[in-house]
Amino acid sequence: MTAATTLARREPLSAWSDLPDEVLQHILFYVSPSDLLFNVQRVSKRFSRLASEPLLWRHHCRVHFEYWDSKHRIKQKFMGNVGDVDWKTLYKHRKKVESETTAILDSTIEGQVNRIQKFKLIADFGYDAKDTLLKHCRTSETAEDVLARRYYANAVLDHVHRSIALTEWKKLLRGEPVSLERALGSFDLFVLHDQRGDLLEISEIFDDLASVLRAEHRDLDQQSTRIKALTVARFLRHRNLTGLSTELAYRDLQNTFIGIALQDQEHPSLPLISVAIFCVLAQRVGIDARCCGIPNHVHAMVFPRDDETLDGRPLATGHPQPDPMYLDPYRSEEEVPIQTLRIMLSEWGLQPSQYAEYLGDSSTANVILRTSRNILATVHDFRAHHGNAENTGHPTIRLYANPFADLDNAFYAALWANYIFGTPLRRSEGTTQSQFIPLILERFERLYPMDASLIEQHIVPSYNNPTNAQHWELREALRVVRAADQTPKQLRLRNTRASREGVKYKVGQVFRHRRYAYTAVITGWDIECGMDSDWMSINHVDSLARGRHQSFYHALVEDTSIRYVAEENIEIIEPEFPISLMSLAGRFFKRWDKEERIFVSNIRDEYPED
Repeated sequence: MTAATTLARREPLSAWSDLPDEVLQHILFYVSPSDLLFNVQRVSKRFSRLASEPLLWRHHCRVHFEYWDSKHRIKQKFMGNVGDVDWKTLYKHRKKVESETTAILDSTIEGQVNRIQKFKLIADFGYDAKDTLLKHCRTSETAEDVLARRYYANAVLDHVHRSIALTEWKKLLRGEPVSLERALGSFDLFVLHDQRGDLLEISEIFDDLASVLRAEHRDLDQQSTRIKALTVARFLRHRNLTGLSTELAYRDLQNTFIGIALQDQEHPSLPLISVAIFCVLAQRVGIDARCCGIPNHVHAMVFPRDDETLDGRPLATGHPQPDPMYLDPYRSEEEVPIQTLRIMLSEWGLQPSQYAEYLGDSSTANVILRTSRNILATVHDFRAHHGNAENTGHPTIRLYANPFADLDNAFYAALWANYIFGTPLRRSEGTTQSQFIPLILERFERLYPMDASLIEQHIVPSYNNPTNAQHWELREALRVVRAADQTPKQLRLRNTRASREGVKYKVGQVFRHRRYAYTAVITGWDIECGMDSDWMSINHVDSLARGRHQSFYHALVEDTSIRYVAEENIEIIEPEFPISLMSLAGRFFKRWDKEERIFVSNIRDEYPED
C-alpha cells in the first residue's frame, strides 16, 4: 500500500474530524437510531459523546414513538429541560418493548396455547406497546399471515384499551378526579381498535376546539358568564358538533360515543353526548358547566362566578347565589328558561318538592350510567329488528369494524359500567352489581377470554367470601377458561376411512346455511354429532334427514357467533372476497386464498391435514 493510498483513505476521516461539533450534531439527526447505537458511537470517543447527546435522543423518542404509557409522564418530559431525562435509555427501553411485543405476538399467532398469559405479558407494557401493535394491525395485505396478525394485534390492543378504561372508572369510583371527557371516552376504548380517538386524543380535540374558539372570539374572557356560555353553544352548533341531522338515526350505536361524535364527519350525538361536549369545551374556557339530571333528555347547566350574577353584575353582601342557566345543546343554541323545565317536570307528574332533585347537576358516575343505558337501549332495539346489520332501517350498529363485533364490544362496555357503578347509585331501582356478573362472565367465556386478568383485578376481590355463591361461580369460570387456554388441542387427523370419506368439507371453506341463510366459515369438524343428548334434543338433531350420524362442523358466523352445523345444512360457496368474515377470520386463519377461494388455516396444531 502506497503512502498516497493511505493518505487518501485517511482524508475522509480527517475531513469529518475537522468539522465542528455543532455541524456533526446536525448531521447525526439524519442518521438512523440503529446506526447511531451500533456504528457511529463506536468510531471514536468524540463520536460516542456526540451520538449520546440528550437532544438527539429526545428527537428520536418524539419522532419514532407516538404513544407512551402514563408512567413516563412524557408530555411533561418533552416540555422540560432536555438534560433532566436520560433520553437514550428511554429510547432503548421502547425498542426493547417493541422487540418483545413482536416476539410475544408472533408466539400468540403460531399456537393456540397460553394465549391469555401472552396477552397479559403485552398488556403489562401498557401504552408503550401501542405503537408496535398498531404496526401489526396494519400488516400488508401480501403478508402470509395478514388476517391472523391483524386480528391478534387488534385483540391485544382492545385488551389494553379495556384495561385503561376500567382503571379510569375505578379511579372515579374511589373519588379520584376524572374529567368528564375521560370518563365518557372510556366507552370509546371498548370499540376503538386501531382507530384514533383514545383518551389523550379526545382531550387534544377539545384543546384544539378551545384554541379555535378563543381565536374567533378574542373578547371571550371579557364576556359575562351568560354570553360566554351562549357563545360556546353557538360555536358548537355552527360546526355541527351537537345534535343529529335526523331523529330517525336517534338510536344508532355511534351516537353514544363522544370520540366518534367529535371525529365523524357528521358528528352524531345523543342529547347526553351533546351536553357533555358543551360542558367539556365550556370548562376549557373557564365556565362552570355541568350535566343536569333531568330524566329522558339531558340538559346543561351553567353556574355564575362567585359573588356575581350570570350577567357579570356583583352580588350584594349576603345575597344568595343566583340560579344557574340551562341549555339544550342537542336542540338549540339558546338558553332554556327554568320555568319551561318546571312545566315539563310537572307534565311528567312530578311534584314541586321534587324539582330541585331533577334540576340539579348530575355526578360523572351517573352520566356514565345513563350512557350505558343508552347503549343497552340500542342493543335491545337492534335485536328487536331481527339483528340484520345490512338493513336500511334504524338503529345501525356499524362503528369501525364488523358491526356485530362492534355491538358486542359496546354491550360489554355497558355491562362493565353497570357493574362498577351499579350498587351505590342504582339501589333504588333494584339493580345491583351482582346482577351483571353472569352477563359479564358469559361474554368473557365466549368472546373475551383474554380478560381473565381484568376479571381477577376488578371483580374477584369483591367476592372473596367462600359462603357467597358468586365466589365459586367466578372461580369456576376462570378455571374453565384458563384450563382450556393451557391445554394443547387434540389432533384431529383424517387417517381413518370414516374421517376421509365421512367428513366431506375442510377447515377454511365458506358456506351458506341452507335453512337460516347466514354466511360462515368452517373452523373444525366431527365425524358425527359430538354434543350430548340434551343438546341434540333441543336442536332436533334426530329430526334431520341424516340424523346424528353425519359429519358436524364448527363454524364461525359473520355475526361473531360459533355454531355447530350438520353437513346436510351446509351449502359451500366460493365468494371472490367474503368481506363479512374478513375482520373475524384471523382468529382461526392466516389469510384468504383468492385463487382457491378458501381461508388458509392457522390451526394446524389441531387440524394438521386441513
